[in-house]
Amino acid sequence: MNTNTTFRLGLGVLAALCLQISGNLYGASYLYQDDFSANAGALNGRITASGFGNWTAGGAFQVGSDQITINSNTPDPYHAATFALPTLGATDILSLSITVRPSGAGFMGIGFTSGSGQYLINSGYAWTYYEGLGASSPNIQVFKGAGANNATYYATLANPALGFDASLATTFEYTYSAAAQTLSISATNGSSSSTLLNNADMSAFPLSSFSNFALQFQGQTLGDNANPAYVDNLSVSIIPEPSTFSMLLCGLGAMTAFYRRR
Repeated sequence: MNTNTTFRLGLGVLAALCLQISGNLYGASYLYQDDFSANAGALNGRITASGFGNWTAGGAFQVGSDQITINSNTPDPYHAATFALPTLGATDILSLSITVRPSGAGFMGIGFTSGSGQYLINSGYAWTYYEGLGASSPNIQVFKGAGANNATYYATLANPALGFDASLATTFEYTYSAAAQTLSISATNGSSSSTLLNNADMSAFPLSSFSNFALQFQGQTLGDNANPAYVDNLSVSIIPEPSTFSMLLCGLGAMTAFYRRR
Protein backbone atom coordinates (compact mmCIF):
# COMPACT_ATOMS: atom_id res chain seq x y z
CA MET A 1 0.00 0.00 0.00
CA ASN A 2 1.54 3.35 -1.03
CA THR A 3 1.76 6.44 1.18
CA ASN A 4 -1.08 8.26 -0.65
CA THR A 5 -3.47 5.37 -0.11
CA THR A 6 -2.48 5.09 3.55
CA PHE A 7 -3.07 8.82 4.05
CA ARG A 8 -6.52 8.71 2.46
CA LEU A 9 -7.48 5.63 4.43
CA GLY A 10 -6.39 7.35 7.63
CA LEU A 11 -8.53 10.38 6.85
CA GLY A 12 -11.53 8.12 6.30
CA VAL A 13 -10.99 6.33 9.60
CA LEU A 14 -10.67 9.63 11.48
CA ALA A 15 -13.86 10.99 9.94
CA ALA A 16 -15.78 7.81 10.78
CA LEU A 17 -14.54 7.91 14.37
CA CYS A 18 -15.64 11.51 14.75
CA LEU A 19 -19.11 10.72 13.43
CA GLN A 20 -19.48 7.80 15.82
CA ILE A 21 -18.28 9.76 18.84
CA SER A 22 -20.54 12.69 18.09
CA GLY A 23 -23.57 10.40 17.87
CA ASN A 24 -24.63 12.49 14.89
CA LEU A 25 -24.54 10.44 11.69
CA TYR A 26 -24.83 13.54 9.55
CA GLY A 27 -21.51 14.71 10.95
CA ALA A 28 -22.51 18.38 10.85
CA SER A 29 -25.76 19.37 12.51
CA TYR A 30 -29.49 18.90 12.65
CA LEU A 31 -31.28 22.19 12.18
CA TYR A 32 -34.90 23.28 12.32
CA GLN A 33 -35.75 26.96 11.86
CA ASP A 34 -39.21 28.44 11.51
CA ASP A 35 -40.56 31.98 11.54
CA PHE A 36 -44.11 30.68 10.95
CA SER A 37 -44.66 32.96 7.97
CA ALA A 38 -45.95 30.17 5.72
CA ASN A 39 -48.51 27.37 5.74
CA ALA A 40 -51.15 29.12 7.82
CA GLY A 41 -53.58 26.70 9.40
CA ALA A 42 -53.59 23.91 11.94
CA LEU A 43 -50.27 23.32 13.66
CA ASN A 44 -50.91 19.61 14.20
CA GLY A 45 -48.84 17.56 11.73
CA ARG A 46 -46.81 20.54 10.52
CA ILE A 47 -43.53 19.35 8.97
CA THR A 48 -40.35 20.46 10.73
CA ALA A 49 -36.98 19.36 9.29
CA SER A 50 -34.94 16.25 8.56
CA GLY A 51 -34.27 14.33 11.78
CA PHE A 52 -37.06 16.09 13.71
CA GLY A 53 -40.61 14.82 14.23
CA ASN A 54 -43.62 16.77 13.02
CA TRP A 55 -45.60 18.98 15.38
CA THR A 56 -48.23 17.25 17.51
CA ALA A 57 -50.93 19.62 18.73
CA GLY A 58 -54.63 19.83 19.42
CA GLY A 59 -57.06 22.22 17.77
CA ALA A 60 -55.94 24.92 20.19
CA PHE A 61 -53.04 25.90 17.94
CA GLN A 62 -52.81 27.59 14.58
CA VAL A 63 -49.99 28.89 12.41
CA GLY A 64 -50.50 32.23 10.74
CA SER A 65 -49.63 35.92 10.83
CA ASP A 66 -46.01 34.90 11.54
CA GLN A 67 -47.00 33.38 14.88
CA ILE A 68 -48.04 30.28 16.77
CA THR A 69 -50.98 31.18 18.97
CA ILE A 70 -54.23 29.64 20.17
CA ASN A 71 -57.34 29.20 18.08
CA SER A 72 -59.87 27.99 20.59
CA ASN A 73 -62.72 29.13 22.78
CA THR A 74 -62.61 25.84 24.65
CA PRO A 75 -61.42 26.26 28.25
CA ASP A 76 -58.47 23.86 28.45
CA PRO A 77 -56.04 24.01 31.40
CA TYR A 78 -53.02 23.41 29.17
CA HIS A 79 -53.02 23.86 25.41
CA ALA A 80 -49.87 21.90 24.50
CA ALA A 81 -47.82 21.21 21.37
CA THR A 82 -44.63 19.20 20.91
CA PHE A 83 -42.26 17.84 18.28
CA ALA A 84 -39.58 15.17 18.59
CA LEU A 85 -35.90 16.07 18.58
CA PRO A 86 -33.18 13.94 16.98
CA THR A 87 -31.64 11.47 19.43
CA LEU A 88 -28.84 13.18 21.33
CA GLY A 89 -25.40 11.62 21.21
CA ALA A 90 -23.17 11.50 24.29
CA THR A 91 -21.12 14.52 23.16
CA ASP A 92 -23.76 16.56 21.31
CA ILE A 93 -24.81 20.11 22.08
CA LEU A 94 -28.48 21.06 21.87
CA SER A 95 -29.12 24.75 21.16
CA LEU A 96 -32.56 26.29 21.02
CA SER A 97 -33.74 29.85 20.49
CA ILE A 98 -37.38 30.88 20.78
CA THR A 99 -39.07 34.28 20.73
CA VAL A 100 -42.33 34.55 22.66
CA ARG A 101 -44.70 37.02 24.25
CA PRO A 102 -47.11 35.75 26.91
CA SER A 103 -50.11 38.07 27.03
CA GLY A 104 -53.00 35.96 28.21
CA ALA A 105 -54.33 35.52 31.72
CA GLY A 106 -52.27 32.37 32.32
CA PHE A 107 -48.65 31.41 31.83
CA MET A 108 -46.70 30.22 28.83
CA GLY A 109 -44.47 27.16 29.24
CA ILE A 110 -41.35 26.36 27.21
CA GLY A 111 -39.10 23.35 27.66
CA PHE A 112 -38.46 19.67 27.01
CA THR A 113 -40.26 16.41 27.73
CA SER A 114 -39.38 12.75 27.42
CA GLY A 115 -42.63 11.96 25.58
CA SER A 116 -44.71 13.50 22.82
CA GLY A 117 -47.78 15.49 23.81
CA GLN A 118 -46.84 15.75 27.49
CA TYR A 119 -47.58 18.78 29.64
CA LEU A 120 -44.49 20.60 30.80
CA ILE A 121 -45.79 21.29 34.27
CA ASN A 122 -46.26 17.57 34.92
CA SER A 123 -43.42 15.99 32.98
CA GLY A 124 -41.09 18.72 31.75
CA TYR A 125 -37.36 19.24 32.15
CA ALA A 126 -35.64 22.62 32.21
CA TRP A 127 -38.88 24.38 31.44
CA THR A 128 -39.55 28.11 31.64
CA TYR A 129 -42.78 29.35 33.24
CA TYR A 130 -43.38 32.83 31.83
CA GLU A 131 -46.22 35.15 32.86
CA GLY A 132 -46.65 38.32 30.83
CA LEU A 133 -49.20 41.04 30.18
CA GLY A 134 -52.17 39.24 31.68
CA ALA A 135 -50.46 38.43 34.98
CA SER A 136 -50.85 40.47 38.15
CA SER A 137 -47.09 40.17 38.64
CA PRO A 138 -45.35 39.37 35.32
CA ASN A 139 -42.42 37.04 36.01
CA ILE A 140 -40.08 34.34 34.76
CA GLN A 141 -39.49 31.07 36.58
CA VAL A 142 -37.26 28.17 35.55
CA PHE A 143 -37.83 24.57 36.67
CA LYS A 144 -35.17 21.88 36.39
CA GLY A 145 -37.73 19.07 36.57
CA ALA A 146 -41.45 18.42 36.71
CA GLY A 147 -43.55 20.02 39.47
CA ALA A 148 -43.30 23.09 41.66
CA ASN A 149 -40.61 21.61 43.91
CA ASN A 150 -38.07 21.83 41.12
CA ALA A 151 -38.01 25.63 40.79
CA THR A 152 -34.45 26.91 40.36
CA TYR A 153 -35.01 30.53 39.32
CA TYR A 154 -37.59 33.26 39.90
CA ALA A 155 -37.67 36.97 39.11
CA THR A 156 -40.39 39.52 38.35
CA LEU A 157 -39.97 41.30 35.03
CA ALA A 158 -39.68 44.57 36.96
CA ASN A 159 -36.74 43.21 38.95
CA PRO A 160 -33.72 45.47 38.27
CA ALA A 161 -31.70 42.36 37.42
CA LEU A 162 -34.08 41.75 34.51
CA GLY A 163 -35.59 45.12 33.62
CA PHE A 164 -37.92 43.42 31.13
CA ASP A 165 -40.96 45.05 29.53
CA ALA A 166 -43.99 42.71 29.58
CA SER A 167 -45.32 44.27 26.38
CA LEU A 168 -42.24 43.19 24.40
CA ALA A 169 -41.41 39.76 23.06
CA THR A 170 -38.60 37.87 24.83
CA THR A 171 -36.03 35.61 23.17
CA PHE A 172 -34.83 32.63 25.22
CA GLU A 173 -31.58 30.82 24.38
CA TYR A 174 -31.10 27.26 25.69
CA THR A 175 -27.75 25.44 25.51
CA TYR A 176 -27.55 21.86 26.76
CA SER A 177 -24.24 19.96 26.70
CA ALA A 178 -24.74 16.20 26.71
CA ALA A 179 -21.05 15.66 27.53
CA ALA A 180 -21.00 18.00 30.54
CA GLN A 181 -24.68 17.35 31.40
CA THR A 182 -25.23 21.07 31.95
CA LEU A 183 -27.84 23.55 30.80
CA SER A 184 -27.63 27.31 30.37
CA ILE A 185 -30.60 29.60 29.68
CA SER A 186 -30.41 33.30 28.82
CA ALA A 187 -33.17 35.74 27.90
CA THR A 188 -33.24 39.00 25.93
CA ASN A 189 -36.11 41.48 26.06
CA GLY A 190 -35.62 44.71 24.12
CA SER A 191 -32.22 46.07 25.16
CA SER A 192 -32.11 44.04 28.41
CA SER A 193 -30.49 40.60 28.73
CA SER A 194 -30.08 38.22 31.65
CA THR A 195 -28.62 34.78 32.39
CA LEU A 196 -31.29 32.63 34.04
CA LEU A 197 -29.26 29.43 34.40
CA ASN A 198 -25.50 29.13 34.00
CA ASN A 199 -24.25 25.57 33.41
CA ALA A 200 -26.87 24.11 35.74
CA ASP A 201 -26.23 20.49 36.67
CA MET A 202 -28.59 18.21 34.72
CA SER A 203 -26.85 14.93 35.53
CA ALA A 204 -29.97 13.63 37.28
CA PHE A 205 -31.79 13.56 33.92
CA PRO A 206 -31.01 11.07 31.12
CA LEU A 207 -30.59 12.21 27.52
CA SER A 208 -34.09 10.88 26.85
CA SER A 209 -35.44 13.75 28.96
CA PHE A 210 -34.58 15.98 26.01
CA SER A 211 -36.42 13.89 23.42
CA ASN A 212 -39.15 16.45 22.64
CA PHE A 213 -39.52 20.21 22.60
CA ALA A 214 -42.81 21.41 24.07
CA LEU A 215 -44.95 24.53 24.37
CA GLN A 216 -48.05 25.10 26.43
CA PHE A 217 -50.44 27.97 27.01
CA GLN A 218 -52.28 27.74 30.31
CA GLY A 219 -56.04 28.32 30.27
CA GLN A 220 -56.10 30.83 27.43
CA THR A 221 -59.03 31.10 25.04
CA LEU A 222 -59.92 33.59 22.33
CA GLY A 223 -63.07 34.42 24.30
CA ASP A 224 -61.01 35.54 27.30
CA ASN A 225 -57.88 36.88 25.62
CA ALA A 226 -58.18 39.21 22.66
CA ASN A 227 -54.41 39.01 22.22
CA PRO A 228 -53.29 35.60 23.51
CA ALA A 229 -49.68 34.56 23.96
CA TYR A 230 -47.66 33.83 20.84
CA VAL A 231 -44.43 32.44 19.43
CA ASP A 232 -42.95 34.08 16.36
CA ASN A 233 -39.49 32.55 15.86
CA LEU A 234 -37.90 29.19 16.64
CA SER A 235 -34.49 27.71 15.89
CA VAL A 236 -33.23 24.32 17.12
CA SER A 237 -29.85 22.74 16.35
CA ILE A 238 -27.94 19.68 17.51
CA ILE A 239 -24.23 19.67 16.72
CA PRO A 240 -21.24 17.55 17.73
CA GLU A 241 -19.43 18.75 20.86
CA PRO A 242 -16.44 20.96 19.83
CA SER A 243 -13.88 18.50 21.21
CA THR A 244 -14.90 16.10 18.45
CA PHE A 245 -13.74 18.61 15.87
CA SER A 246 -10.59 19.28 17.89
CA MET A 247 -9.76 15.59 17.81
CA LEU A 248 -10.31 15.52 14.06
CA LEU A 249 -8.04 18.53 13.50
CA CYS A 250 -5.32 17.09 15.72
CA GLY A 251 -5.50 13.80 13.85
CA LEU A 252 -5.34 15.55 10.50
CA GLY A 253 -2.36 17.59 11.65
CA ALA A 254 -0.51 14.50 12.85
CA MET A 255 -1.18 12.60 9.65
CA THR A 256 -0.19 15.57 7.49
CA ALA A 257 3.11 15.88 9.38
CA PHE A 258 3.75 12.16 9.00
CA TYR A 259 2.91 12.30 5.29
CA ARG A 260 5.33 15.19 4.69
CA ARG A 261 8.12 13.42 6.51
CA ARG A 262 7.61 10.38 4.30
